Amino acid sequence: MALTAMLLAIAAYLVPLLFVSAMPSFEGVTTWSSISNLVPGMSHLEGLGPASTQGEAAHIPFYMSIAAPRGLPGNLTMYRNKSPPLFYIHQNQLWHYHNESTILPVNVHNSTKAAGLPLQMIAETKPGGVPGGKWRWQGTMLFYENGPQNNQGLFYSCQDVNGLNGLFLFLQCSPPPSGCTPFTIHSFSSNRMT
Repeated sequence: MALTAMLLAIAAYLVPLLFVSAMPSFEGVTTWSSISNLVPGMSHLEGLGPASTQGEAAHIPFYMSIAAPRGLPGNLTMYRNKSPPLFYIHQNQLWHYHNESTILPVNVHNSTKAAGLPLQMIAETKPGGVPGGKWRWQGTMLFYENGPQNNQGLFYSCQDVNGLNGLFLFLQCSPPPSGCTPFTIHSFSSNRMT
């Protein structure tokens, strides 16, 4: 009797499994091996500038990164990161992808309190910052524009007024701030949407 009850319990468990015929997929994506399959254009953003080693045999790239523990908001900065974060542009907004539940907008803030450093890039929990700004690609290069002005694809890695590293940009031609390193920022992803 106990054997029959056990066999019936096993059969009741296995019968529904016989009717499973397929695994779900999203628009033809059947593998999770690359997250960029789900978010077109998501990639690491590499900084090219006078301090980069692009083209050298022992090239160690600079990547746009966040000066905060993984997944938390913070100042964007540029450094040689062995595990760089992922970014993408959607509806003119630059986003940092940490995981399925943590995606942070990259906002541009007016930081005129710091002489010579007008606009700072910060990953935050909600979209905000200077109104009217738009992110876009020009070739592989990242641009920020607000109205008729843009940063001409040029970013500066500097210390802010508190001594923390940050990534800054200008919307008008101006000399580089003292102690700052200029960079252009690029996505070399082959599936980046323009």
